[in-house]
Amino acid sequence: MTSDTTAPSTLTFALVGGFAGSGKSEAGKLLAASTGWAMLDKDTLTRPLTEQLLVAFGSDPDDRHSDVYTERVRPLEYDCLLKAVWENLECGISVVAVAPFIREATDSQWMARVVRRCRRLGVRFETFWIDSDADSMRERLTSRNASRDTWKLTHWSTYLSGMDLGLRPVLDHHLIDNRIAAVRPLAEQVESAAQRLQVAA
Repeated sequence: MTSDTTAPSTLTFALVGGFAGSGKSEAGKLLAASTGWAMLDKDTLTRPLTEQLLVAFGSDPDDRHSDVYTERVRPLEYDCLLKAVWENLECGISVVAVAPFIREATDSQWMARVVRRCRRLGVRFETFWIDSDADSMRERLTSRNASRDTWKLTHWSTYLSGMDLGLRPVLDHHLIDNRIAAVRPLAEQVESAAQRLQVAA
């Protein structure tokens, strides 16, 4: 589904969110490849700085769960990502922005601010939510073997207990089923969504 708050423009801000291990980076790359839009991944843009900042705060560079990260570092990551998004859009370049967006996509005020700014710029705003299940996400996290996922995998039950897998963005969105047992492949689902957007532009 596309949001009825979008502007009739080919210039697009595509927000791609989901839990760790859902496959959002892969989905974002597929969408960017299909549309030719710029690909901005929060981790790619900010990880080296995030790791050094965590060390400077006396924390572990792979920390993604403590108050130090969530309250002092995470907001800066999203600030950097969004500034890059707006800069590209102001230059007339459509953007695929990839990050969990767990807090943001479920915050009606945050989403409303994004929609208002998009309207001022004449930009269409689209949200993609990459849905998955616990087993699929754990398998992907294990396969990618990233040090930042060590805590999640070591404390899987605790990590999972703090997640609401039924969580969805507050605005209408494109729901992409990326469970390992999904009926349609991820690439096919993303390509279909991209085609619908291009037809609607």
